[in-house]
Amino acid sequence: IIGGINMLRCIGKNVIVELSDKNDYEKNGIIIKTNSSNLIGLVICVGNDVNEIRPNDKVIYNEQNAKKIIYDSKEYFVLDEKDILALI
Repeated sequence: IIGGINMLRCIGKNVIVELSDKNDYEKNGIIIKTNSSNLIGLVICVGNDVNEIRPNDKVIYNEQNAKKIIYDSKEYFVLDEKDILALI
């Protein structure tokens, strides 16, 4: 079980991300600026072909190519590894 999810499993280069709350946008008084298509999230799981990203990483990702899913009453985004812009 990763991040409390026991049924979802990523394949290939897919990454499942949970959108962070607004508190994660501010660290030590510094606001991390993002535009409407770039968001911060917590990685829940990664596919076997993903190289540099691991579960529990905080990432900035491009929302435009994200596929929104709802699982167990929670909202997640499925992304291709290339849509992860940076690790925080």
